Amino acid sequence: MRIHRVLAGLGAGAVLGLGILAAPAQAAEPAQASAQGMVFYDDFWTKAECEKVGRQGQAQGMWRLYTCQESLWDWDLYITR
Repeated sequence: MRIHRVLAGLGAGAVLGLGILAAPAQAAEPAQASAQGMVFYDDFWTKAECEKVGRQGQAQGMWRLYTCQESLWDWDLYITR
């Protein structure tokens, strides 16, 4: 979870402020994915990187399906095993 490590380095005040802004958008996405039987796997800075990892995991048989969903400042990879 690359982005979480970056946020941790910003300091408690900055992270708290960003968390308040990010909470509504992030809260909605996992609920959608869960309804479809998908679970969060990891987050990526670009859609291309997210899709690349999704295709690789699918080709290696790690999961059957994947989707990349845009969040506030990154792309989240959701999978179905």
